[in-house]
Amino acid sequence: MRIPATDPRHAAVSLIAGRYLLYHAGVECGEERWHIEGSEGGMVVIGEQQTLPPHPIPSRHAWRATLSHDWRIRGLEVHWSVGARELRATHAATQGEGGAMWRARIEYGGQAREQEGDFPDACEVDFATHLFNTLILARRDFQVGGEHEFPVLRIGPPLMAVTPDRMLYRCLEKGTFPSPRGPLPAGRYVVSLPGAGDEQGYMFWADEDGIVLESYDGLDRSRPWMRLVEYRREVS
Repeated sequence: MRIPATDPRHAAVSLIAGRYLLYHAGVECGEERWHIEGSEGGMVVIGEQQTLPPHPIPSRHAWRATLSHDWRIRGLEVHWSVGARELRATHAATQGEGGAMWRARIEYGGQAREQEGDFPDACEVDFATHLFNTLILARRDFQVGGEHEFPVLRIGPPLMAVTPDRMLYRCLEKGTFPSPRGPLPAGRYVVSLPGAGDEQGYMFWADEDGIVLESYDGLDRSRPWMRLVEYRREVS
């Protein structure tokens, strides 16, 4: 089993896995474990995240995303629990006569809510994990000072429903950054909503494969958001 990608460096990789520590206001408050593996139709990304106090919403959510061979997301399943309350959301890209569509079904408290809308090729999906930053970086090339603005479907608490928006990624610098595998060539990026300003966004370092190594709450490096503390790659 191999992880397909346009970059030949991935040709022999069968599994990428890691663990993030999560922070709130600079204080550790949980973790996320994840892995990316090849499948017959493309790739599967699976993660489980747990947040604890001082996070304002202690919770657990497990998720599974399916991807095409070119890192295009095809679907997302989410199971989110806060205490005894549970929510399940199923998102999927489908192809219709008028083009690609994105459909969602959210089940909570014995009720269901559905959404649907256009999903053009330039559109990305943003979800509450840095693995989705990896998916976006995999489909775009960045040089220092370069930027990409694109439509995005934002998915997150409290309903794990879709909010259409636009997002801006900018590459600020290239260098090396510490990782569980030692110092790696990496880039520093800032993510924001157009018109909102960088201060309302967040910043992160990612290696050459797009794996986020560390991120920050806004632009303040003293307030970490997520930090990669385990990182392994298995080859076939």
